[in-house]
Amino acid sequence: MSDALRSELEEALRFLNHNTQAQRLDRADLIATLQALVETLVAHGVLPPAEYERRRQRALDAQKIALDESPDVVKLGPAVDKYAITDAPQIDCASIIPICKARCCTLTVFCSAQDLDERVVHWDYSRPYRLRKREDGYCAHSEPQTGRCGIYDKRPAICRTYDCRDDKRIWVDFEKRILTEPS
Repeated sequence: MSDALRSELEEALRFLNHNTQAQRLDRADLIATLQALVETLVAHGVLPPAEYERRRQRALDAQKIALDESPDVVKLGPAVDKYAITDAPQIDCASIIPICKARCCTLTVFCSAQDLDERVVHWDYSRPYRLRKREDGYCAHSEPQTGRCGIYDKRPAICRTYDCRDDKRIWVDFEKRILTEPS
């Protein structure tokens, strides 16, 4: 397959995947709205606007979480120029990795169009466009012996801006270096 044809095919697939994702989000909003409306009508017999909105938002948030965790969801990372990011958190990861064992490299990361265009970041073909993981659950680019990023200069934007210090999936207390128990 020629490079031009491959490029056109990839662009078409991204377009289709973008439209599919937009439709899934629209459907999630509709389901959440109907579910909240029914719950409110059943619970109160009337439709107070504040109660309706609270229930609708809660149901929508639950739908969005379910979509993000679904293996068949196609999603791209944020459309930002990762090389223009200047406000990255200042964390001395090299000194922390022996403690945290690079737990951040087990989190779900979605590649951006920029990542895909560069063809350096490996994504999971069975879950477009999630960063590929090894069998142990770590990012495919995380070096097993050191926990360091093998594509550090090309890493996705979310990896550049992620701040573990207040992430309860990683730390109970960052300052005291107390890790959250693995789930």
